Amino acid sequence: MERVVSKNLFNFKLKGELDDDLQQAEAAMAKMGDPIKLMADLAKLPQAEFTKSIRHLCDAFLGMSAKHPRLLTGVYSCDHSELKVDTTHDGNHAVPVLVHTPKLLKGKQSNAAIIYAHGGGVVGGSANLYKNYLSSLAHDCNVVVFNVDYRLAPETKCPNNVLDFYYVLKYVVEHAAELGVDPARIAIGGESGGGYICFGTMVLLARNEESHWVKLAIPNIPMVSDYAFTMDSASMTREERVQAPTQKIFWNCIAKDMDSQKSDPLLFPDKASDEILSKMPPTIVWEGEFDMFITEASRIAARLRAAGRLLEFVIIPGIKHASAFNPAFKCFKLEREAYCTAIEEYLLK
Repeated sequence: MERVVSKNLFNFKLKGELDDDLQQAEAAMAKMGDPIKLMADLAKLPQAEFTKSIRHLCDAFLGMSAKHPRLLTGVYSCDHSELKVDTTHDGNHAVPVLVHTPKLLKGKQSNAAIIYAHGGGVVGGSANLYKNYLSSLAHDCNVVVFNVDYRLAPETKCPNNVLDFYYVLKYVVEHAAELGVDPARIAIGGESGGGYICFGTMVLLARNEESHWVKLAIPNIPMVSDYAFTMDSASMTREERVQAPTQKIFWNCIAKDMDSQKSDPLLFPDKASDEILSKMPPTIVWEGEFDMFITEASRIAARLRAAGRLLEFVIIPGIKHASAFNPAFKCFKLEREAYCTAIEEYLLK
């Protein structure tokens, strides 16, 4: 593959501190309980209780932000439908996919599309919880969004969560005409655990010589590494150190057999060889200045750059993990404008 050419669109000046409104929100949360102790307590729970707690937290956080008028506007601006993609890689299962189509694109052919994997550490979240957020994204970026309800861990293990998403991508590619999608303008993306699903799919595409299916990949604040297992906490950032114990549980929920899979890039995408990286789709790695995955994302971005597949490494200043997914914070506007610029320049053109 030829090396991709970056347009060098983003060079945000990092701040060295959280945005003011995020600092205020953290102070308010601290009055309700020590967040560090909360994470420590979560890490001590049995896996079943941990899973239940994470799903409750995802429901509460996403349910609250979904009601923001900024996201509701997106819902009203789109038509909504659902399709199901039959799969057999882990039993007979039809993967539900919510489709959010801006009303301005209704009835048109050859629309650009983003196939998206929701966040939640692959343990929590759902396509329905992301309906409002992704509808607003579809409207703002003028694309059709396929919102994939892949199966969650620990009930479904690696690589089957990734394969759910991969087969939805395959379906969209093969049925592009009837779906009104331009097969030359398909992107894949996702954040946090969904960023892992996106990266895992990139590994499959590279292995199968299928990266031409995808014009652009945008893994956002992605889980990609066993960093939490292998690094001394003293060398971590504060955010990494606080989250490392819970990250180990997330990964153990996802892995079918950690010992046998620990070198498999379908579990930890940063274990992909340089050859596999060189065959991945053109990629934008998206991060936050104080994200708990900033180190591992920086490393894989550097390797993708060396492999000739990195378009941009975007770091939104002054934010933590998933801060910009809440429209109540000012960083939402900055990130959304930047994301739409990336879609315009690297997918729509």
